[in-house]
Amino acid sequence: MTGETVAERTGHALPTLSKAERRVGRALLADYPSAGLASAARLAERAEVSPPTVLRFAQSLGYDGFTDLQVALRAELSAQSSGPITRLPDAPQAGSPLDRLLQQARAQNERALETLAALPASALEAAVALLSDTRRSVYLHGGRFSHLLAEHLAAHLEQLRPGVRVLADPAGSDMGAMLELARADVVVLFDYHRYQRSAAELAGRVHRVGATVLLITDDLACPVAPEAEVVLAASSTVGTTYQSMAAGFLLTELLIPLVMDALGEPARTRMALWEEQRRAELLP
Repeated sequence: MTGETVAERTGHALPTLSKAERRVGRALLADYPSAGLASAARLAERAEVSPPTVLRFAQSLGYDGFTDLQVALRAELSAQSSGPITRLPDAPQAGSPLDRLLQQARAQNERALETLAALPASALEAAVALLSDTRRSVYLHGGRFSHLLAEHLAAHLEQLRPGVRVLADPAGSDMGAMLELARADVVVLFDYHRYQRSAAELAGRVHRVGATVLLITDDLACPVAPEAEVVLAASSTVGTTYQSMAAGFLLTELLIPLVMDALGEPARTRMALWEEQRRAELLP
């Protein structure tokens, strides 16, 4: 379990926990990480169990006790608040640039596969259903760097289905689109460490309308996760100065054929029309 967050440990352990301990796990994930930073008695109250059950829950996750679990949560918060400058190595790694590149590529590839394999099947199926439902408009938004993921997914989605729009500035230039947001709509929100206050604010606005939030992030500890109806978490960060979104790009690309299959023939027809319109633009 080395390197796992408390949320990841909880998610992996839930099927093996007792009924009462599962109640604690769900209460923790429903308001993560805040619920775990309160007292054991308060978390027990939220989960409607006894305080000793909270202690057993922490021990089932591999911690010495609830205090040890809280230490891990505080360490997560400290890591989340730190920027790339705090992760700069004291000296360059040994080896040629190519050796270092390949070493990091292998590590990130293994990490990406590990986290993609941990995606709950129900969450993936729900995400594909939302993205392929043409009765719903799909809006996409990301942070300072993760907006690249939003634009990447939107560029593919608009070739497959109508009603796709990127929100570059929901509180400013895209205010009109936010006013048109309806209960049936879906907002795909990308929020990668370092997590942004604007993402949580947007999720709140989406919920006030009654629309659905599909969150794509790097960790279930993302502050927006408890507010999202569907969460897909994929990370490939392994000892890097900057948070890697490589797994996020891989996930968005792998979503496309799944959405295409769910849409069926209309998606193929739209792609054919799209390619016909682009024919004059493309070089032979």
